[in-house]
Amino acid sequence: MITIIKRNGRTEPLDITKIQKYTSAAVKELDNVSQSELEVDAQIQFRDGITSKEIQQTLIKTAVDKIDIDAPNWTFVASRLFLFNLYHQVNGFTGYSSLK
Repeated sequence: MITIIKRNGRTEPLDITKIQKYTSAAVKELDNVSQSELEVDAQIQFRDGITSKEIQQTLIKTAVDKIDIDAPNWTFVASRLFLFNLYHQVNGFTGYSSLK
């Protein structure tokens, strides 16, 4: 079983559905971006002890790398992912309504 290390140091089993909720919220109501494309292109190498921060940073970098003149909405995906990450850092992520 693969475990994730959360920002508070707590460990929990890897739950792919949590990542999918996170990426789904990032692409919600945006044209010409794809949740599955983001997840596949991120090529996250899951291993025991990976941190949630590392997963988030990989997704942000992937979205930034996808920004193109022909696909400008990736800018908004990257921004949303960055904001979600910032919420986690600032207040322990008390909740974002579209992620529930």
